[in-house]
Amino acid sequence: MSTGSTGQCYASLSYIGYRSQEIAVGNQLSINITMQEDTQNIDEVVVVGYGVQKKETVTGAVSTLKGDDLIKTPVANLSNAIAGKMSGVVTFQRSGEPGYDGATIRIRGSNTLGNNDPLVVIDGVAARTGGLERLDPNEIETMSVLKDASAAIYGARAANGVILITTKKGRAGKKPVFSYSFNQGWSKPTNLPEMCDAPQYAELMNELYMNKAMKNPAKNNGVGMGDYTLFATQEEIQKYRDGSDPWRYPNTDWYAATFKDWSPQRIHNASLEGGSDKYQYFVNFGHKYTDGLYHKSANNYKQFNLRMNVDAQLNDFIKVGTQLMGRQENRNFPSQGAGDLLWFTSRGRPTDQAYWPNGLPGPAQEYGRNPVVACTDETGYTHDKRYYIQTNANVEITQPWIEGLKLVASVSYDKYLKQSKTWFQPWTLYDWDKVSYESDGTTPKLTPMLSYPNHEDPDLSMESTDQTNTVLSGIMTYNRVFGDHGVDFLIGMERDWSDAESFNGYRRYFLSTALHHFNAGGDKEKNAKSDGDNWERARMNYFGRFAYNYKEKYLAEFVWRYDGSYMFAAGERFGFFPGVLLGYRISEEDFWKENLSFINYFKLRASWGQMGNDQVYYDDKLREYQFAPTYYYEWGYIIDNADEKGLRISRFPNPAISWERANNFNVGIEARTFDNRLYLEADYFYNKRSNILWRRNASIPTTSGLTLPAENIGKVNNTGFDFKIEWNDNIGKDWRYSISATGGYAKNTIKFWDEAPGAPEWQKSTGHPMNTSLYYEYDGVFKDWDEINDIANRPNYDGITKDADLKPGDMKFKDLDGDGKITPDDRYRSDRTNEPKWTYGITGYLQWKNFDLNILFQGAADSWTKVYWEAGDIGNYPKTVYDKHWSIDNPSDKYPRVNERSQYYWDGTAAGSNTYWMVNTNYIRLKNLEVGWSIPKAWLLQTKFISYARLYVSGVNLLTFSPSKDIDPESTSSNATNYPQSKIINVGFTVTF
Repeated sequence: MSTGSTGQCYASLSYIGYRSQEIAVGNQLSINITMQEDTQNIDEVVVVGYGVQKKETVTGAVSTLKGDDLIKTPVANLSNAIAGKMSGVVTFQRSGEPGYDGATIRIRGSNTLGNNDPLVVIDGVAARTGGLERLDPNEIETMSVLKDASAAIYGARAANGVILITTKKGRAGKKPVFSYSFNQGWSKPTNLPEMCDAPQYAELMNELYMNKAMKNPAKNNGVGMGDYTLFATQEEIQKYRDGSDPWRYPNTDWYAATFKDWSPQRIHNASLEGGSDKYQYFVNFGHKYTDGLYHKSANNYKQFNLRMNVDAQLNDFIKVGTQLMGRQENRNFPSQGAGDLLWFTSRGRPTDQAYWPNGLPGPAQEYGRNPVVACTDETGYTHDKRYYIQTNANVEITQPWIEGLKLVASVSYDKYLKQSKTWFQPWTLYDWDKVSYESDGTTPKLTPMLSYPNHEDPDLSMESTDQTNTVLSGIMTYNRVFGDHGVDFLIGMERDWSDAESFNGYRRYFLSTALHHFNAGGDKEKNAKSDGDNWERARMNYFGRFAYNYKEKYLAEFVWRYDGSYMFAAGERFGFFPGVLLGYRISEEDFWKENLSFINYFKLRASWGQMGNDQVYYDDKLREYQFAPTYYYEWGYIIDNADEKGLRISRFPNPAISWERANNFNVGIEARTFDNRLYLEADYFYNKRSNILWRRNASIPTTSGLTLPAENIGKVNNTGFDFKIEWNDNIGKDWRYSISATGGYAKNTIKFWDEAPGAPEWQKSTGHPMNTSLYYEYDGVFKDWDEINDIANRPNYDGITKDADLKPGDMKFKDLDGDGKITPDDRYRSDRTNEPKWTYGITGYLQWKNFDLNILFQGAADSWTKVYWEAGDIGNYPKTVYDKHWSIDNPSDKYPRVNERSQYYWDGTAAGSNTYWMVNTNYIRLKNLEVGWSIPKAWLLQTKFISYARLYVSGVNLLTFSPSKDIDPESTSSNATNYPQSKIINVGFTVTF
């Protein structure tokens, strides 16, 4: 209570997570006050490495997200619920296939030529098998991302950043609360390419045949056209168009024949939580089902998950906790992969039958495949079952003699089992020779044809994996405040080890195709594809943190880890990884409060940390045990006329191999103003990565006969910034709203790796981003024979094709080296890659009484993908080619003539890598839209047992705006062979008892 200058009495109210308010009391005996939530203060405690810190004293660049924010995007894969919600966290989803629909996650872009995946820590245990993708968001309390030196406490696995996930626990003094939620969704592809219909395809094929017959009049006595046969006459094209003869002249939409309009998915979740001063508990059960997008789909994903977290206070000094998670994942697929299915769907000629008018499947396109059959279980199936059991147990000990001192001992034991079964069987398709009929003389006589890629009998492959992970740790912490001085001290040790064993077996020659069992197969060729593997891994480390603050104004923190990894030789196994972080809450200074009081909070941060990456990759493979020679078993040794297995060396050692080393610098600010309604954080970072594992496979000529071991020679720099800005406010007592924007920019540069000597400067990759390529620069097309025959004013093309074979409609390229010839030296190194440099998200929330609206726009910029189609006799053309191409009747100087599966220099291996095929994949999505209604509590009170209920409708990936029209902008497929992402419509409810 306080008294103003006028004598008026005021009541001051404050509570964690809500804005402080002063209310004039007057002569009121009672006051009803609705406190306004302060979303910036509600996360007063931030999870960091091996502990928590007050948000005001955090000195690192840490992005946070609540589990409730993840639930708002109801998707089967948790990684797809992160996009656009945290600054500095980049996600891109390449495939939407149920079971393999996870997003790639990058923290501040890519930093290495090897593995760029961040370390995921779940309830204090690092790199748990299964990662975060299949976690139930209803189990998650918070997610924190360590983006700078704050990650150094995780040492040799922290160079790519660290994601910390903390699951929910029960709360003391809370009565048992049971909640149930259900979500029913329907999905369809976000984007499918628009292909030519049969009449359009026939017209393009006619042009293709005519183009092949073109002759240079200057070399053929004025004759400009040779003999040719049309693909279809105008009368036949009309029959394709009007559907008057569907047996002979079909008009097949292969995407419509393969994909359903909508596919179902559903999510169930039930939880129970509560507790007292002595014990607390949280139990959650979830189920997910996602159907594939195909007709009669053999593809789907099912998941069952259970979590139990229990804590108990045994006495005043001892507290114990246990955490148990079990999850079963069932993945079902056709026997043929999504890439092959989508490849044949995109290539499907509209003049071919998917199904004959009598319902039988049409003939094969190539390799015996018809995608409408291949997507079902008629060709076989893959059943993939995975089981995860993850356990934690810990004991916390405090004592009365040293205030603030705590000891924590913990153990985790995880088990992972995988059973996979692939049954492959031949299938029947039907063809018609166009002359044979049934006995009635009118019904076409179809010929059944047994189709198979390799052999005409079934085969069975089975795989089994058994993996165990164990972690032991002990941590001592000391946290005290001495007047104006705050001290936070932590020291700990951790040991983890894991082992795995797997085998796969193969059988053919089954007694019956009805018996899909391993013991029903024959012994012949059983060793052809049978194999096994096993490994052991171990790490030992010591770590610590010392943080000091004065009046929570001047902040300093030192973190470290002494890390040992099994990846390296004994003398190179351990390394020290430090981090230094500084902070200054300048808004706590008197001069600030007196002159800049409208800025309620302002903090400066700076950090430097050295971290490692022991996940050393090249050629997309983890290179374990590089310090020692390795061997493998193989068949093929004939001893006494028998095929025996022998031992063969597979690699020569490099004992000096070590981890990648990252030196990461960061400066940032945090600010709140307008009575804490506006919040801003922004960071600039500069990451230097060295010791990247790479081979000298470019500077050493292949003629030397040497294959050198990989060395720690690579260097990459990565720089950029990220930010978050958020506004929260109320309008009266009924309206509440917020809007926030997150974004960032990251660009990497190769400073050193092995390159071939003598390459032109404009082709070298050093000094450019990773994963760049060489391209010919597209410069229009030859419009007519006059331009081709004007050889004095154009470069010669003999360096990539026969110059004498050039035709109108062929592509032109720029002569970059100015030598008058188009050769491979005219390719240039483009900075365009398929990984975006800019990412952003815009989130909005609006509440009016019991109605609420959540909306998220998410996007990316500066990314490019090559989009090219195998077309012609082999397959269909996209509609864009029909709309924009060179033709005899409509010559163009901008668009090339129709192509035919790598037959020309500009669409084949010679110069197919050119900028014409590069498509800008910038995009912005309406990632999530949800409208909800919470049933008024006055209504619920009448039930006497329901405390909360909410209904909602939502959509995921509802709209996408992008220059990329034929493929999803997050896809990297050049011809739409990636399984498409899904647009999802959901309805659901939540009820709490």
